[in-house]
Amino acid sequence: MDLSFLEDSIGKTIQLERGGPERIVGKLAAIMADYIAVDTPEEGVVYVNARHIKTISEPVIPQMQADRPAVDPDGQVIEEESPPLIEASDFDDLLAQLKHRLVRINHGGPNSVQGVLIELRPGVVTLLHDMQAYVHYPTYHIRSVTWIVQKPERADSRASGERPGRREGRG
Repeated sequence: MDLSFLEDSIGKTIQLERGGPERIVGKLAAIMADYIAVDTPEEGVVYVNARHIKTISEPVIPQMQADRPAVDPDGQVIEEESPPLIEASDFDDLLAQLKHRLVRINHGGPNSVQGVLIELRPGVVTLLHDMQAYVHYPTYHIRSVTWIVQKPERADSRASGERPGRREGRG
């Protein structure tokens, strides 16, 4: 599908699919040869294979969205780390650039899977899922892929020298 008609919508909110687990809502970040990038508030950038897009919706009247930064319990602004936008020549090149990264294939639904993309073969990608299974996914059936950035663990009681389950002053 030629998506050039969306060029004026880059930076604006769009919705892919009308509903259900494959519904994706976010700002259109990029239009490439055979995929688009949608920056979602929940998952970061989701790369969507153009041949699987059934519907694209754009609001007629833009909604006002207050972008407020996330704040921790101490009132400090939380800097959310998101991966950089990947601009690849096509969807296969995008998958190659995501090799050895934690990704989610397909946004939702029963065939959504998360794991480390460990191998690319013609027509098939292989994920290591939960360090327990290799999942081989035909690229033709990949609707979308999301690069998942693990957030660093926050300093907890272990940083102050305490051990879990141990209380001082017990006698």
